[in-house]
Amino acid sequence: MRLMNQVLKPFISKYVMVYFNDILVYSQSEEEHTEHFHEVLSTLTREKLYGNLEKCHFFSPQVIFLGYIVSAQGIHVDEGKIKAIHEWPIPTLIQ
Repeated sequence: MRLMNQVLKPFISKYVMVYFNDILVYSQSEEEHTEHFHEVLSTLTREKLYGNLEKCHFFSPQVIFLGYIVSAQGIHVDEGKIKAIHEWPIPTLIQ
């Protein structure tokens, strides 16, 4: 994870999120995404790092990543992940 953060540092929090060996590239438009994706792939290639094509998804309008929904509208919490918290019963008995 340290390697990925070091290699992709110029892009992290701008349009890249990294968790272990998972890399998420997010953008506002397809044109911007193509540029971002090219920059990330060029960097990985230069560092002799490679991806697993079976795990890759390209140009998805929305992705669930680490409990967040990432889309052109931004990054939002996946409500399904916090549903149990909202539905938690109010305690009625104190022991």
